[in-house]
Amino acid sequence: MKNIKRVFAGLLMVVAMLGSQSILAKDVVITKAELPKKASTFIETYFKGKEISLVEKDTELLSTSYKVRFVDNIEIEFDKSGEWDEVDGNKSALPTGFILKPIVTYVKNNYKDTSIVKIEKESRKYEVKLSNGLELEFSKAGEFKRIDQ
Repeated sequence: MKNIKRVFAGLLMVVAMLGSQSILAKDVVITKAELPKKASTFIETYFKGKEISLVEKDTELLSTSYKVRFVDNIEIEFDKSGEWDEVDGNKSALPTGFILKPIVTYVKNNYKDTSIVKIEKESRKYEVKLSNGLELEFSKAGEFKRIDQ
């Protein structure tokens, strides 16, 4: 009976350790040259001339992602292949060349005195934050869905 309890306790510890993100997650500072090519191209195309302050590679049990922070506090998160997942201007206006045209057009037509300060790409939608604090939700095709509460 004692052996069964020990084995069970040992299994519980192993499961707890494997389930813990903090043990398995690993953030490593890397150079810009170590980013996936797609991420480097994105930066050169839409953020050319901006000085990078930090590049991190985040490795977890089943995924890898990258985060790039610029001196002016703009942050970009990329997936393992170098596709952007989130671009956060931290209250600064973002360039719109990489944002779907229908989203940019909708914001320009309906919120003339604002700018896009954050955009997040999710599996079925885009979430856009405006400089006035409003958060908008769009479909993957860029169709306005709703104001996010």
